[in-house]
Amino acid sequence: MGMGRMNTTAETEKYERTLIQIVRRLPPECASEVLDFAQFLEFQAAKAGEGDEVYTEDDARWDALLATEESQRLLEKMADEAVSEIEAGQARPMVFTEDGEIVPG
Repeated sequence: MGMGRMNTTAETEKYERTLIQIVRRLPPECASEVLDFAQFLEFQAAKAGEGDEVYTEDDARWDALLATEESQRLLEKMADEAVSEIEAGQARPMVFTEDGEIVPG
């Protein structure tokens, strides 16, 4: 979904429920990283000037792809793998500058 696209209330509520379910399954340090990333996205949306970007055909294709059960299972598998890597000490935290840019952690 493009950052400039406005969600309907139903879409927003669905995303909220899904995010809450995911965060509840994560250890606190991972939940903190989800919060950091959400704040990064919020910053990027504000920086871009909400509504300035156009919802493109590519955005629509991504939305359709990510709405499938198969893609949700894949995303959950990827999240599980990420948690395993974090627990094994194979991951580094994401670090952002004040401008929202990612820097080596």
